[in-house]
Amino acid sequence: MILDRDAFTIEYDSSVTTLDDMYEAIQSLGYTPRLTLGDISQTDQLAPEGAVPEPIASALVAALAEDKLVFVDFFAEWCIACKILEQQTLNSTDVQAALQNFIFTKVDTDLFPRSAVFYKIVGMPTLLVLDSSGQEIFRSVGPIPKKELAERLNALTSH
Repeated sequence: MILDRDAFTIEYDSSVTTLDDMYEAIQSLGYTPRLTLGDISQTDQLAPEGAVPEPIASALVAALAEDKLVFVDFFAEWCIACKILEQQTLNSTDVQAALQNFIFTKVDTDLFPRSAVFYKIVGMPTLLVLDSSGQEIFRSVGPIPKKELAERLNALTSH
């Protein structure tokens, strides 16, 4: 069974099982995870390796040219939580004002799975802030209140 537009989230205890085992269990139930991590294990470093994939690579070029940080919104069209985050948080006046100091890019994980794997995105929505070299300096997975996000973004650019 493949769910075309519906999604579900599974939380697990990493002291009991691995992410790879969870993916295998999901597949054994007849479902297909949207993202596969291949050989990435939980013991790997958080820093991505290799060339940064598109569309993030283009955002990093712009960030370097404009001396800004990059704000990345990893989402999927089928992700209800992503739609709620966009409506209630990302579209708020305070967050939009804070985002003026960033290069903003949205990454559909179904269209750009390599970007999602590169930054080890395992749940959505995931928001990242990257420096101009592509190193992660902030990560938020799931809902985040608009006030908290605006404050975090403003703190990152106040240096």
